[in-house]
Amino acid sequence: MVNEESQDLYRKVVEVSRFINATVRTVSDMEAAAVPSFGNLPQVSAQLSDLTKLTEEGTHQVMELTEEMQDGRAEATKLLDQLAGLALQAKLDAGIADRIASIKRLLVADDKRLLDIMTALSFQDLVGQRVKKILVILDDVQRRLLEMIVVFGCKQEGERRAEDNRAGQMLKELEASRTTALKQDLVDDILGECGFN
Repeated sequence: MVNEESQDLYRKVVEVSRFINATVRTVSDMEAAAVPSFGNLPQVSAQLSDLTKLTEEGTHQVMELTEEMQDGRAEATKLLDQLAGLALQAKLDAGIADRIASIKRLLVADDKRLLDIMTALSFQDLVGQRVKKILVILDDVQRRLLEMIVVFGCKQEGERRAEDNRAGQMLKELEASRTTALKQDLVDDILGECGFN
């Protein structure tokens, strides 16, 4: 009975050992497949940040110009009202008043279009929010992948890394980078130490 239990325990230990070995191999395979593009994540994040900034700047410039146009049109409407009053006082041809009214109607229609432009530009705020969410996700994925590389051990020329203190230091650097942007230098250092130049 004891011998049977020992053999059963031995089989389970062997099974767990095989499972762990298979898991480590799978992670190593995933690591090897992911690393070539992995080093580009900080650059992708920076480019998305720049894109968001450029979009914001362009949108704000268009909105400012649109507001200036609205102000100019409001001033033109006031001047047309004054002109219509002068035409009425001078008892000029009634056709002049009709033309002034037509011009004012065109200005009002354009004002609506300008408001529509301002409303359409509000998309940029939503785009910026979504890009920021994507950047947070990319940063998290990159940190997790780097942690996996450090935790499961970097391999240099087929040998397991003996520098556990350095692994601990790299993990601390990764943890510290949670409050700041993940620096390309840190990514390059970790990948370099793990033999993924």
